[in-house]
Order: sequence, then structure tokens, then C-alpha cells
Amino acid sequence: MTRKTVTVFGATGTAGSACVDELIRQQHFDVQVLAREGGQLEKTSMGPAHSADEKRRRYAQWTRQGVEVKSVDVTDHAALIPALRGTDYLVSCVPYSATESQYPLIFAAREAGVERFVPSEFGAIYEFEQFWPTDTVHRTMARQKAFIRRVIELAGLDFTIIPAGLWPEYYLLEPVAVMGDGEQKVSWSTGRDVGRIIPHVLAHPLSRNAICPVAATAYCSWNELLAIREQLLGRKVARHYLGAAEWKVAYEQQPPGPIKEIMAIGVLCTEGPEGMSLWANWNGTFLPQFKGTPLAELFPGYIEPFVAATRDALIASGGLPSA
Repeated sequence: MTRKTVTVFGATGTAGSACVDELIRQQHFDVQVLAREGGQLEKTSMGPAHSADEKRRRYAQWTRQGVEVKSVDVTDHAALIPALRGTDYLVSCVPYSATESQYPLIFAAREAGVERFVPSEFGAIYEFEQFWPTDTVHRTMARQKAFIRRVIELAGLDFTIIPAGLWPEYYLLEPVAVMGDGEQKVSWSTGRDVGRIIPHVLAHPLSRNAICPVAATAYCSWNELLAIREQLLGRKVARHYLGAAEWKVAYEQQPPGPIKEIMAIGVLCTEGPEGMSLWANWNGTFLPQFKGTPLAELFPGYIEPFVAATRDALIASGGLPSA
């Protein structure tokens, strides 16, 4: 069997860097990275982008590990076409705020002979969410994500869609706002585990032209997740439970910004029609060998520091009171 080449775009973000590292470790594919030419603006979902020095260090490390790093004007399809020649699978790990940056990639991928495109759709199942009854900023993004898939199909490319549910690091600031009664099982995937699972999904033969909704970290209810957190912290975690109507009110009252975007996800998760789940545990059936980061390691080593940094950033920006 001919060895495939995977090229990653948005490789220095949380999911992107974990994806590249796992591709290297897995050794099933040849690996390339598209690096933005110096000076090009970069969007991030929350917080500042990595510094140029940090990126250079990461690119240098990957190069030593056999990765080919290609610096290119990622907004110019004419420049992207030669950079993508020889690529079999193109993986986009751009944040949701940069969804539109994938359009030139798709055209260039077609012209360069790329076989498959993996768009940045690592949240809910947007094919369902785009038809949700309440119009929020997140539903608008979901409609754009679903449109991206149509563009991929129009280009004649294969695709793999990897919805990953909720990224827990963004939802555990206390008091935790639980979506619904907390009893429904949810797909939980940290940004790092999202990146780690992508190569495994790609290597599976059933991932071609498929939607593969994963629970890269855990598949459990809000209450189960919070019970584990309480056990590790040795104390109760402050929380309140909000139904669909309460999430809508909170969303409408919140000024624009990152908190409103999180609240939009609360709306979509609590008003879903029966039978149209926003997530599933595809990997539990098709990738039983894949293991997410253990929660006992994840909470103290990653989630709690992330939550603390988020709180500090919101206080500094005026999004939260200081006391």
C-alpha cells in the first residue's frame, strides 16, 4: 500500500500541534505543515496567538522529526497549489473564527490533486445544528461549516468530518453552568485530544466521505464529569442547571464577546429536537484502542490551569468582576 502524505493547516494551535505530534508518533503517514508567511494575520478562538518565536521553535522541532514545513501565503490559492502538490489528505485545524480561511484551501486542494479534505469541524454535528430553531452566533457559524462541506463536495474532494462535542476546558469556570439536567451523555474532547484522534480517524477505512462524531476524551454526563472533578479537588464544585428557556434569556442579555459565544452553545445543547443528537461516540465502536487523556491526569495538569487562566483573562478584560 502506498504511504499517504498528510498536510496540516493551522498546525500551531492546540488541536493542530497535537495532530502533528500524533502523526509523527503514529508513523502511518508522511507529514507536512503549512506555515503562514511572516506578517499574515492569524485569528484565534480565544486568547492570543502563539508568538513568532514559539512557532519557529515548533517548526524547527518538527523539521528535526522529519516533517516538511512549507511557508506560503495561505490566502492565495495560486501560492497554495504548488505547496499542496503531493498531499493526499489535507487537515484544517483553524479556529472557528477563521472558518472562511478554508475556501482558498479547498480550491487549491482540487487543483493540486489532493484526495481528501478534513475541515475544521471539531465541535457539534453542524449538519443538524444549522437547522436549530434559535438564531445565535453559533448557529450562523454552524451554517457556514455545513456550507464548507458542500464546497468540498462541489470541488470533487473526499471528506472526513470529525465532530468532537464539547471541549471541557471552556465550560468548567465556576459556578459551572450545566446544560439541562446534567444527565444526558455528552461527547467531551479537549483540544489536545481532538488533535490526537484525527490521525486515527483518518487511518480508518470507514472515515472516507463520512461524519465520524467522536468523544476523544470521555463519553459521560455533566454530572458524572463534575463528580470526578469534585473527587479530585476534594470539595464541591459550584454549579447551576439551566434549561433551554434560561439559556436563551442569558444569551440575549449577554453583550457580544467570548462569553456570549459560549452561551450560544448552551442554547443549542438544550433546545435540540429529539432524535437529532449533536454528538456520538464513533471511536467507542470503531477506534476502541484509542484512549483519551485520563481525567485524573487531565484535570490537575491541564483543565484547572486553563480555567484559572480563563478567569484571570476575563477579569482583566472586564468580563468578570474581580471578587
